[in-house]
Amino acid sequence: MMPPSAGHIRELLQAQLPAGLFAHTLSTTKYALELAQLYGCGSGEMMSVELGALLHDNCKQWDKGTLIVAASELGYTPGALELQVPALLHARIGAHRLMRDFSVADADAYAAVFFHTVGGRGMCRAARIVYCADKLEEQREYAGVQVLRAKACEGLAALCLAVIAANLEYLQENRRLIHPATLEFYNELVSELTKLG
Repeated sequence: MMPPSAGHIRELLQAQLPAGLFAHTLSTTKYALELAQLYGCGSGEMMSVELGALLHDNCKQWDKGTLIVAASELGYTPGALELQVPALLHARIGAHRLMRDFSVADADAYAAVFFHTVGGRGMCRAARIVYCADKLEEQREYAGVQVLRAKACEGLAALCLAVIAANLEYLQENRRLIHPATLEFYNELVSELTKLG
């Protein structure tokens, strides 16, 4: 069976997502593809980036109850933090929907959707690109976003580290819970960059 085209997925998402979320999805996809090109991704990896970016928020508009029911239906057991902050579930549930609801069997696109909210250790390059693009796409306007975007020229690991450091600062300042996977991702990036430096 032929995998669905990006154009077909765009049509499905346009019918399913609220207008603002769909606009964010398109902007994230555009920026993710720019980053993928900057980092020398080949055509297969570009497709993974595009599919992951397009589908990263495929169920973000779902309410808490719907997300928890969907987790149960998909056989995914939410962790304690996800039960406290059910919005985190949209990444996990969205990843599990890729094959079932969109006929996408691409492992890197799955990882991109799965990790795009909190990150995690061992992320592939496509997942790292979508993680950053989600937080830096052109519709995002917050203090320091231009500085973060400028980090792209320093390499993907440096960009990810800058994005995650800004995110951790925001979470701490606002006394928000921090997912352990976020800290694991941060530590992995510091180790990678220390070895390079």
